Amino acid sequence: MSESQETSRSNDSNEVLIEEIDSNDVPENELAQFQETEPLRVLEIIECNNESNGNEQNATTQDAAEEAEEEGALIRRYVQGVQCLEFPDFCTKLEPGDEDDDEEETTTPASKNDNQSQSEASTSGAAAAKKSQTTKAKPENAASQRSGSGSGGGGHLGRRSQLSPALLGLMGEANLSFAYGRYDTAERICMEIIRQNPLASEPFYTLAEIYENRDDVKFLHFSTIAAHLNPQDRDMWIRISDLLVQQGHLARARVCYTKAIKVIHKDYLLRLRKAQLLERMGETNAAMFTYLKMLPLMPSTEWNLCLTTGKNVARYFHVLEKHTIALEAMDGAYSVCSSRFTLEDLNIYLELLILNKQYETVLRCLRERTNLDIETEQDGKESLELIYFCHIPDDYVPELRAKLCVSLIHMHAHHLLGYLVQNVQEHIIPTVDRVELYMDITEALMQEHKYAEAIALMRPITDGDSFDCPAFVWLRQAECLRQINRTNEAIQSYARVVQLAPYCYEAKFTLSALLKQQGRPEEAVKALEQSGEQEGQPLHARLLYERCVMLQQIGRIEEFLDIGYVLLGRHSIKLKNREEMLAAANGGSTYNTEGLKAILQMRSLAAGATGNAEQEPQETLKTTGTTGAGAISDLTIKNEYDLFLELIRTAFAHGKYSAIERICFAMVTTKRFTYYHYEIERIIILACYFNRDCAIGFSYLRELIAKQPENVNLWNLLSLMVQQGDEVRYFRYTRRLLQRHPSVTQAMRLFLGHYHLNCSSYKYALNVYVPILREHPHALVALSIAVVFNQLSLQKKVLRKSAAISQAVAFAQRYAELRSHRQKDSELDASSTSCAAQQEIYYNIGRIYHQANILHLAAEYYERALAQQHPLIKEHEAILGLQHEVAFNLHLIYRANGNKWKARQCLMRYCVV
Repeated sequence: MSESQETSRSNDSNEVLIEEIDSNDVPENELAQFQETEPLRVLEIIECNNESNGNEQNATTQDAAEEAEEEGALIRRYVQGVQCLEFPDFCTKLEPGDEDDDEEETTTPASKNDNQSQSEASTSGAAAAKKSQTTKAKPENAASQRSGSGSGGGGHLGRRSQLSPALLGLMGEANLSFAYGRYDTAERICMEIIRQNPLASEPFYTLAEIYENRDDVKFLHFSTIAAHLNPQDRDMWIRISDLLVQQGHLARARVCYTKAIKVIHKDYLLRLRKAQLLERMGETNAAMFTYLKMLPLMPSTEWNLCLTTGKNVARYFHVLEKHTIALEAMDGAYSVCSSRFTLEDLNIYLELLILNKQYETVLRCLRERTNLDIETEQDGKESLELIYFCHIPDDYVPELRAKLCVSLIHMHAHHLLGYLVQNVQEHIIPTVDRVELYMDITEALMQEHKYAEAIALMRPITDGDSFDCPAFVWLRQAECLRQINRTNEAIQSYARVVQLAPYCYEAKFTLSALLKQQGRPEEAVKALEQSGEQEGQPLHARLLYERCVMLQQIGRIEEFLDIGYVLLGRHSIKLKNREEMLAAANGGSTYNTEGLKAILQMRSLAAGATGNAEQEPQETLKTTGTTGAGAISDLTIKNEYDLFLELIRTAFAHGKYSAIERICFAMVTTKRFTYYHYEIERIIILACYFNRDCAIGFSYLRELIAKQPENVNLWNLLSLMVQQGDEVRYFRYTRRLLQRHPSVTQAMRLFLGHYHLNCSSYKYALNVYVPILREHPHALVALSIAVVFNQLSLQKKVLRKSAAISQAVAFAQRYAELRSHRQKDSELDASSTSCAAQQEIYYNIGRIYHQANILHLAAEYYERALAQQHPLIKEHEAILGLQHEVAFNLHLIYRANGNKWKARQCLMRYCVV
């Protein structure tokens, strides 16, 4: 049955619609061949034998029809030039999702359809092409797949024509016009057919043939559309691919090769061409996967290409540590040409089998290819092969002998271990080239926890003198000795490893742990030394960290601080002098970018002046290297910050304030510790204070105060710096802060008053203290006013000295009332109820009388302070007790009045240590 008859039969029950063609487009002698019909409607007909699935299939049919209508409209607009679309964009829209997923299908669509029943399910061309990318192709009649379309170029098998009988006749007329050389007429007829049915591939085949020798661009475009509408045309896909490769459109050629491979899945030559194209595109990984899928499809006659390709693919994936894929490549080559494998090829194949733990396959392969004498039995319960007897011939290749031993060891043939070790030592002479074979067997024994046998196997290498034993052999021996608790010998082996390979850090860790376990801490610390610390080599963070911990444990504080600074400062710029420290602190923020740029500029200027311009690039390279070494280790930021706190505590306990400041600068000049920068700022301020470096500490402190002006502790820190430092910028900073701050707090005003008092600006101090005392009465403010008046009374040019002293005494009494929480106007009495602050009150009032030279009252208050007792003061006498200060001032009064015996009594009773 012809295809036109099948099409007419399938459309007998449907209304056929054909629009009338304009007579101006066709010659008059050809108009008689046209039939006047109705316009064509493109529908999808699905014959369903199961009525329960009818609704679902109807919905699928409707979706496919909508997609076909959309694609048909897109094709019609492009061909007629209604919408200005460039062909690459149009092709992308027409063929979405073209990916290299052809390996998911193992048979061609034609072979699948040959095994189906006589059920028919024809879809529109473009919808069927799209559906085939995500679902399996729907079955069609086998007879219709074997028949050709009969027009528009050969090769598009396996697809039923989409044209009605009338359009088939019109298509025949177009082909005749093309054959007689009437190209314009053939093109107009094809355009009319496309306008009525844009999803038929036949007119595009004819258009492609029309433009084949006239316009390469249009030929390529029409050929691509024809192949898209008839995706089973393998020859057309290949032809398009070759043309695209010639024009340099490699990505589109890749898609076309994929389409052709999907038609005939087992054609290895197509995969070969596609893989070569991918290599030309630089897609090496995709090319290797394509080669991998090609290997099982190759015939045995192409054994040379198959073997070469398999080894190349295996090496590629072996380098990427994808051993499973590498083994798949060698498996594919072995299945095609196993008899062509040389010893080198077989060795590669067995190596991959061992890496994938397929030891039984290794034995089977050795049985097939060598004269191995082995007796085994299959264990049905565990599906394992039991080894009873094995005899290795004397002429066995050393590489194969080693791989056989590894496989037998992993297959738990432990009763053969003695024979295997002796056989290897007799037939594999230890040389530099064959040490790896020994190590392969040794590692297999170690994995099976056969450490004694592993040591016996390595004995000819470690005890021999024909060549120097490599470090990795000593390392394996040391691990085995440690596992069987031969600690002294393990220490000697690990020491040998460290001597031969200074950068084997794991050996250093283990050696140090063993030495520490034996009570040899000094040697354990020495084992953790890094040879590159003084040579500018990259530093290992974990090694330095462990060394710091051990140095602290054995009490070597100086080295502990130095190594800790090296560890924490490996990411930051090393500050060389005070000018660089000031530049880093300028601005008062952690990781000050501008300050660091200024430091680098200063260094470049200094290097240019001294002619050492290459010093800075070398330092930059060193910093980069240390950063990379730190990134390799498993040391976290939390570990480093905890170490930083421990360094600070230790340095503070030993009075190493300059070391604290140096370590803090190593922390704030890097972004690594951004999460802890606020805590580090607080610590660096205290470090600068204790190190009497208030200029740098003030730069950080004022930024914290600007962020938290209500924090009283920050103002207390600033007060400490004002007392220690001698810079005049403190007052200017405070005045500017008070002027621009919207809500001035009492802490700010109080600090300003204290600053004026410290600078002997007593009148300015009173202008600040008195309003504060009126608004918020506080004992400290009252005491400060008393001190101001007392200082005024001591000046030479004061006019009313007695009035100043009276004011000082009055505010001292006010201070006493506020401090003891008693509102009384009478003078304090010794018999009154005391509080914990009573000793402090008596002492401060006594000092005011003492400074005013009213000695009899000063002595009285001092005596009261010495007699004052309280449980809280007894409990914390070292902190709250004022007996030493009171007794010393009292002894000064007695000595000034000639009572030396009483003065000595005060000193001997309260002030002698």
